[in-house]
Amino acid sequence: MIHELYRVLNFFLVIVLCLLFSALQSVALKLAALSWLELDLLLLVVVYLSLHRGFLEGSLLIIMIGRVAEIHSGAPTGILTACYLAVFLAILFTKEMFLVATTFSSIILAVAGGIVWKIAFFVLAQRYGILGNSWRSSLEYMLPFLLSLGMFARPVFNLVRSLDQRTYVERESEARELTGEEF
Repeated sequence: MIHELYRVLNFFLVIVLCLLFSALQSVALKLAALSWLELDLLLLVVVYLSLHRGFLEGSLLIIMIGRVAEIHSGAPTGILTACYLAVFLAILFTKEMFLVATTFSSIILAVAGGIVWKIAFFVLAQRYGILGNSWRSSLEYMLPFLLSLGMFARPVFNLVRSLDQRTYVERESEARELTGEEF
């Protein structure tokens, strides 16, 4: 009974953390000095959830995260949710095919998730007819976007991992059993 309560608490705390990250992205990271960074903290949470949650729980969280991102961004309904779900499914598939055993491999997955997110966004924006000339600026800022994902992956992963540990949701993964390393 208590574990189910902790699991529900963890679900809601992840949503609250994503609300805070979304507010941070909407306000602080839009300042002129930080706008080139194009850091997507919600994408890093999606990558973490892809590595540490099952399909059903993870997809429900991703849908909620996508809706939070859409509310704060002004994007058409469904675009960001679909992009986050594409990243979630791509990393889930990759996790099943390859052993993600080290911190470096999880950071590489975060960067690869950024590439999948951009491709999914370009495809959906073109389909909706809202892409226009914004693809040029997106490609110009692609390198800072990917570097920021790589740099901030570990702190965000550690934050969400500590949230999991405090609510006793930490799961032993196959990679951790084999290597003993936290990723």
